[in-house]
Amino acid sequence: MLLNHSIVKSELAQDFSPGYLWAGNGIFRSVSRTEFNATIAHSLVTTPGLTKLSPNFELLVPQVPQDKVKGIIDRINQYPNLEQLFYLYWRGAGWEVICPEQECTPTSCISLEQHPEPAAIEIHSHGSMGAFFSSTDNREENGCRISTVIGRSKGQLEIVSRVCAHGLFLDVASDQVYQNINSYCRHVIPF
Repeated sequence: MLLNHSIVKSELAQDFSPGYLWAGNGIFRSVSRTEFNATIAHSLVTTPGLTKLSPNFELLVPQVPQDKVKGIIDRINQYPNLEQLFYLYWRGAGWEVICPEQECTPTSCISLEQHPEPAAIEIHSHGSMGAFFSSTDNREENGCRISTVIGRSKGQLEIVSRVCAHGLFLDVASDQVYQNINSYCRHVIPF
């Protein structure tokens, strides 16, 4: 049984209320935050007579500006062999980057601080490993946010981003979220 769901009957219905959407090509989850809207595939099933949907992501606020991106990249390059964690919050007029007190190793980073509100974006670096979402990332990302991993391959930074919505994931191009990110990192397309 689907609770809090809508049946998609028209392609014109683009502004879906949060919840599950039953479309001609599957069940989707629609999520909305102040910062973004996303429609993510949940189960692929065919239902004749209903309109098909495509996964979708829309950033509703300005991209994270280049000076904030550069600050994050500089910090990652300062400690290139350690994983590091950053939280980004939209504050109505701009992005705030928080680098919480954390315990960092070459293969993990754990925040030692609790934050009262969930971040809109969580970035973590992979030290000297490539940019990918690990099984630990998949298990721990159960809220609603944008998640980004910045890694390193053959001496070059690379980046991968996705929307996380309560255990569902939608890959997004990092340059949709971060201003001029391609001048610092190579975008990686997940498998």
